[in-house]
Amino acid sequence: MDSALNWWILISCLIKQVHLEPHLSKQDFALLAMDEDPKCFTRDLESFACFWEAPAEKSYYFFYEMDGFVQTKRCDVKKQTYEEKVLHICTFPSSDVFMYVEIHLRVIDRDTNTTIYNRTVSVENQHLPYPPTNISLHPTGEVGQMLVEWKKLNKPPVYPQYEIRYSSKNTSNTVTLVSKHSHKLVSLVAGENYTVQMRVKPEGELNHFWSGWSSPVTAMVSQKAGDIELRCHTPNLHQVLCKWRGELYDDGRSSFHFRQINRSSWGSWKLCNKDNNTVHQCVLYGQESSVYQFYLRVGLQPFGRTFYAETFRINRNIQTRPPEGLKAQPEEGRLCLSWYPPFLKISQYLKYQIRYQRQGESEWKDFTTPSSKTSTCLDVHRGSQYTIQVRAQPNGTVYSGEWSDWSKSFTALVPLGKEWIFIVCIPVALLIIAFAMIFFFSRYFRKVKKTLWPSVPNLNKVLESFLTDISGSHLEPTFNIKQCDDDTATSVLEILPEKETSVKSCKKPTCHTLPDRGFSAGVKNGQNCREDLEMVQDYVILNNDIIPCFTGNDYVYGDTALSHLASEKLHRCPSPCSTTFRECSTNILNHSYLLLAEQSDLGEYHSACRRYTNMEITSMTYDASGE
Repeated sequence: MDSALNWWILISCLIKQVHLEPHLSKQDFALLAMDEDPKCFTRDLESFACFWEAPAEKSYYFFYEMDGFVQTKRCDVKKQTYEEKVLHICTFPSSDVFMYVEIHLRVIDRDTNTTIYNRTVSVENQHLPYPPTNISLHPTGEVGQMLVEWKKLNKPPVYPQYEIRYSSKNTSNTVTLVSKHSHKLVSLVAGENYTVQMRVKPEGELNHFWSGWSSPVTAMVSQKAGDIELRCHTPNLHQVLCKWRGELYDDGRSSFHFRQINRSSWGSWKLCNKDNNTVHQCVLYGQESSVYQFYLRVGLQPFGRTFYAETFRINRNIQTRPPEGLKAQPEEGRLCLSWYPPFLKISQYLKYQIRYQRQGESEWKDFTTPSSKTSTCLDVHRGSQYTIQVRAQPNGTVYSGEWSDWSKSFTALVPLGKEWIFIVCIPVALLIIAFAMIFFFSRYFRKVKKTLWPSVPNLNKVLESFLTDISGSHLEPTFNIKQCDDDTATSVLEILPEKETSVKSCKKPTCHTLPDRGFSAGVKNGQNCREDLEMVQDYVILNNDIIPCFTGNDYVYGDTALSHLASEKLHRCPSPCSTTFRECSTNILNHSYLLLAEQSDLGEYHSACRRYTNMEITSMTYDASGE
């Protein structure tokens, strides 16, 4: 018995000695680096130690005195090598460790017997706690959140204060202070792995020491259900069908969890039964008023993914089957459709959407019915073929949900009506009228244009003969012929009818020939001519009985003609202006109209015949015998 007791006392002393002589770690030395020398700390408020850094060859005395105790005690100083440094450590016996008692410390150099450190401390203010342990990360039921939990310390500091440090691959470290034993991290990036560490220190106004950081814990932040295409719906207000795409992630292992609200409180989480759970699908059963919460885990923790769905209410997540029995009937240029409701119980709370596509076109046209009627009419093109589909959705008044899938395609041909006759005839009639108008217009346009806008004559054609005469040769007038004056004197010429004239002719009309130029006049003698001339004043007498015979187109003008006429004799022609004689010409130019006053062959009357006369004249001619 004595030997056994001795071994037990020896082991207890060794354990106590080990406990009383703590070993300073690198982390501990770094945490106490800012404290004064000698640096003191306690881990569990039951042990207490002080140390300072000094050369290895030096030796020191360490004295401490506690309030309420008169005796001053000396501590044996031990040395510890730390990264080429020598630490001089004093470990207090457990019998001298008291809380809320001030301890006066003094360090004396043995060689010089001088005090190098002197300070007052207390055990509770030098608490260096151990870091938190058993840290765990859990989903909170919300996307982008994470719950941090840890185990309470066996001997926690007075009023502990915790600090949480977390970061991910794409975010920097973030530090949060908490005072509870659990904390919710929010605003995290969904689907990323976050690493979390913690440390603790006593809360208060004094400069307490933070513990070291705990071991890191890593977990993936929860994601939304849409990331794995998790969708739940009810087709009949009784059955709940949930599906997802597990092949989106490498690990095909998945577990579907759900819980249901009971009497205004949530029940415990349950796992989908294997009987109702097939690959990437889970089937549940409930009532119209049932409310659920779902989440899906894929892969193994802590690196598995968690996908949370929103709170699920059966009457708000209805997705019916596609409508059936789609038919189409053309009526008066429209296409009228009809179909059967997919869910009779809520048929009055459904709305429908129709989409149709014309043959040859690539885009769909859609139309939503404003009511729950299962028929409608569409405006379409005649003679065209259409592909039609319909789907249903709760209108949101009492029931809500998603659109159902599209029904089977229905093909309808819209026939041509009687209107095609007008469509064809009207353009043809317009074309005929247009061609007729063009034909008649082109035909009568010239006449209309000529009437409205007379054409200007073509001068080349009108003046063709004139220009030809001008371009020909012309005889130059002789110097002894008087040229025409620019200003021609106007004369009055009156031609009287044959019955009205009282000109008397001779027995036989004779024609006197003038060889070159001249005129003829019927005279008996000079006296008679004089008398006749006196009677003639302002008239030119056309003598049809006596026609002078000219050899050419000779004109009588001026003194030259008169003098020539006086020297020539008159020649008679067999008949007036006979065409058998060369000298007689019927050209009107040979019928000279000359003022009687200018007849030069009557020289004696030259001065008297200066004026015209309106008196009657009797033209006298010689007969053939010369009387």
